[in-house]
Amino acid sequence: MVALGTIVESDGTPTSENEFYSGLLDYYDHWESIDPRLAEHHEYLSRAADIFGNDIVNMATYTNEILGWLQPERIRESSSVVSVSGMAKAYLVSLRSACDAVAEALSYKACEKPAQAPTDLRGLLTWAQKNEARVQQPVMAVLSSDFEWFWNLRSLRDHVVHHGAHATIHTNGRQFNLWVHSPRVGWVTREPLLPLLSQKLQSLTSFADKAAIAINELISFPQDRLRSRVVSGVLIPALHKLVQIARDYAEPSP
Repeated sequence: MVALGTIVESDGTPTSENEFYSGLLDYYDHWESIDPRLAEHHEYLSRAADIFGNDIVNMATYTNEILGWLQPERIRESSSVVSVSGMAKAYLVSLRSACDAVAEALSYKACEKPAQAPTDLRGLLTWAQKNEARVQQPVMAVLSSDFEWFWNLRSLRDHVVHHGAHATIHTNGRQFNLWVHSPRVGWVTREPLLPLLSQKLQSLTSFADKAAIAINELISFPQDRLRSRVVSGVLIPALHKLVQIARDYAEPSP
């Protein structure tokens, strides 16, 4: 039976539509059945994987609701933009949380001793730039990559959560556009919603996979644990569909 939304063991075969894989998930062990080979890392890495997996389930839930409103008979209903606005904001919040979950795992092995680096992604990126000599090379290679996608996400999320802006949704009767206007700085963005959500998801997944490769190198990760964990859930197909169809809803926003 398909799980409602949990991290489950996998046999390493290609994932089904109900499954989502990222290398970061391979660290997860339930506290009652910890792999002794990973026991010393459990407190840091399994917790990060657990948080990341929960955020993925939440994002799938919000995405499923958004995609449901795309139906021609529903998109012109007055409640469509209200519902999609709430779901879009929630998606951005969970996505930002997932970024910090990956950062927590990277922070664990950023230095030779754990708990020496910030555990949030913004803090970790800033700290690594100022303390490059202290950062282990595989982790530094990940943190030196292009994070424009994250800084953009952070700006969007902070504006709608902290700075009084709203995730206003516009529709032309076929697609949804995200309009964010700040009382302080004016327009933050006016862009098609689905491509934005899809691109951020793919950037997050790429980041998590790169982070896992770096961490695995530093902890001698058991080969038989690779691709051993997936998030399984009844709403996970929504994330796959989002990536598949986003380009079909990319008409420039007015």
